[in-house]
Amino acid sequence: MSDEHVPVLIVGGGLAGLTTALFLGLHGVRPLVVEKHPGTSVIMKARGQYPHTMEALRIGGIADRIAAAGPDAGTGEFYMVVADSLAGPVLKRIMTEGEMAMRHVSPENWAMAGQERTEVILADRAAELGAELRFDTELVSLTQSADAVTAVLRDVRTGTERTVTADHVVGADGAHSAVRRKLGIAMHGRGNLGEIFRVFFDADLSGPLRQLPGVAEGRKFALFWLQQPVPGVFYTTDVPGRYGYVLGMSRNPPDFAAFTEERCVELVRTGLGLPDLAMKVVETGRTDIVSEIADRFSEGRVHLVGDAARLVPAPGGLGGNTAITDGFYLAWKLAMVVKGEAGPGLLDSHDAERRPVSEMIGEQQLRNTVERLAGYLDDGALADPLPPVVQAFGYRCANGAVVREPDDAGELLEDPAAPTGRPGSRAPYVVLPEGSPAASTTALFGRSFVLLTGEGTGDAWTAAAAGAAGRLGITLPVHRLAGAEWEKSYGVTGAGAVLVRPDRFVAWRSKGPAADADAARKALESALRTVLDRPGPVL
Repeated sequence: MSDEHVPVLIVGGGLAGLTTALFLGLHGVRPLVVEKHPGTSVIMKARGQYPHTMEALRIGGIADRIAAAGPDAGTGEFYMVVADSLAGPVLKRIMTEGEMAMRHVSPENWAMAGQERTEVILADRAAELGAELRFDTELVSLTQSADAVTAVLRDVRTGTERTVTADHVVGADGAHSAVRRKLGIAMHGRGNLGEIFRVFFDADLSGPLRQLPGVAEGRKFALFWLQQPVPGVFYTTDVPGRYGYVLGMSRNPPDFAAFTEERCVELVRTGLGLPDLAMKVVETGRTDIVSEIADRFSEGRVHLVGDAARLVPAPGGLGGNTAITDGFYLAWKLAMVVKGEAGPGLLDSHDAERRPVSEMIGEQQLRNTVERLAGYLDDGALADPLPPVVQAFGYRCANGAVVREPDDAGELLEDPAAPTGRPGSRAPYVVLPEGSPAASTTALFGRSFVLLTGEGTGDAWTAAAAGAAGRLGITLPVHRLAGAEWEKSYGVTGAGAVLVRPDRFVAWRSKGPAADADAARKALESALRTVLDRPGPVL
């Protein structure tokens, strides 16, 4: 007999697990989160939130808190360059107003909060929305049947064990995922590429950084990909006067375990090109750089997110962002299945939608690693580079929970600056005219499915949405939009309609008007039944 039953058990309380819990709560499901560590992360690591991540966090109600947790009070600006040394010359600038600019496809700015602060905010919000968080709790065993998943959990302080039965389990337990191992899911990819060594140190760098206003004072984030005398990375932290240095990878790395404090000081001084720098070593550590993807992201009632599903090299910054968006994209599906609003087949789309984009991000960040840290790994088979905005906003899920159109070849990517509005593509960002229901189309999404239609369509699509939603027992608001811009971006006429999922992806569209109100209702209901795995007659 189980000690308790929960709708969703989340194993792992990092970025992915806490985000999943937050959005399950937002959609009305109260999950249990267990984490073997005593609390959220206290290590300075993944930093920065892309605008598409900030859109999700805006829906979750914490975008402003995340922005305020980073440097410069949430302007999202940062200074990133490839340079020979800290003193220059600069070889390449990577700036939010340059190749990283994304305001043409999103209403959100970048944020630069570190993981140690982000996790606290996610945990607090998840608890506000009804999630139960149990730290110092590890997974002992996991078994599943056709109807449920049974997990044995252990309190790491007392050794006490208890059994929990869950309708669904989310494996968010990191690189060495116990959930993934217990499911027997293998990983594929380049594997372990090598290791890096990091040093956190305190120093007065106001002189070398004087050309960068606000950086030495901790008001703006800066990161240098240093090329001479050996590849390395220098970056700022949230503590003014505290910095990080990472030694780049090499074919024959030294024995980092034997590094003394004096050796670490020498390493930093040499890497920065500042031989006389007065500094104090605060912390050191080594990290494996791995590029691997799980062979599948779902097994029955268990689903993988974050590092449990993929391990990608850090350069490019999409690892932590993808962990957050994993939870955002999975939670609405879990919630609808748990509440009986969708059939179990909806969850099959988790693997179909998230694994292809994970493969793409892994290859792109591998390329960044080779270019910035480990040129010796270039085997001539690297993926062609993709603009960051395409990686963040241009991926599609045409093979997932959508009604794909006959002429859609199922491409993984499209240019978000020239959107098609096709099912499986991200719902385009369009600034709406004054008097519209929101400032932009993006602001309309996130809580439920949404139907967009033109102002001049009469009541046909509004009545269709009410009828289909009533028959399926779901919420489906209708927003009538004015202007030619949204019609062009979504590929419809003013008499057409577009069904958008809670995660901002287009599920289905009717490019033009339906024959009549009944035909509109039948077409919309049929689309919803397909997407939600709700087979049945459309009468």
